[in-house]
Amino acid sequence: MNAERVGGLFWLLFGCAAAYGGLDIGLGTMEEPGSGFLTFVAGSFVALMAIIVVLQSFSGDAEAQARVRDLWKGAMWWRAVAISVLILLFIFSFETIGFFVCSFLLLVIIMRWLEGLEWIMCLIVPSAATVTTYLVFKKMMNISLPAGIFGF
Repeated sequence: MNAERVGGLFWLLFGCAAAYGGLDIGLGTMEEPGSGFLTFVAGSFVALMAIIVVLQSFSGDAEAQARVRDLWKGAMWWRAVAISVLILLFIFSFETIGFFVCSFLLLVIIMRWLEGLEWIMCLIVPSAATVTTYLVFKKMMNISLPAGIFGF
């Protein structure tokens, strides 16, 4: 079985599980969407795309398979792993350390270490992004964000 088919089947199962979870939570109505509406739509979209990938994997078109193989040539997998680890650290420390510190540090580390940007940019952009996110979620949408041990 080729890699596209295996990957497609994995994402098909993932999408179906997400859509089922959305149904289980409740879709709501068009006027008042329920908690599971977005999960259902996203899961259905992932499942649909996966079905397309699985069906295309049966075409046997060597040129199409070569194009897919070339997409992954030279991929820097360590960056994907590093970002995944950073996001896991963010998730586990978000409640304890707080929104401002965790968000700011995550963005600075990604911009400086993984992207190699200048320090001034690595401080301005995360500051602006963190403050903007705070204003949107806390002030406009009235959603509380963890203050953490520093009380920010």
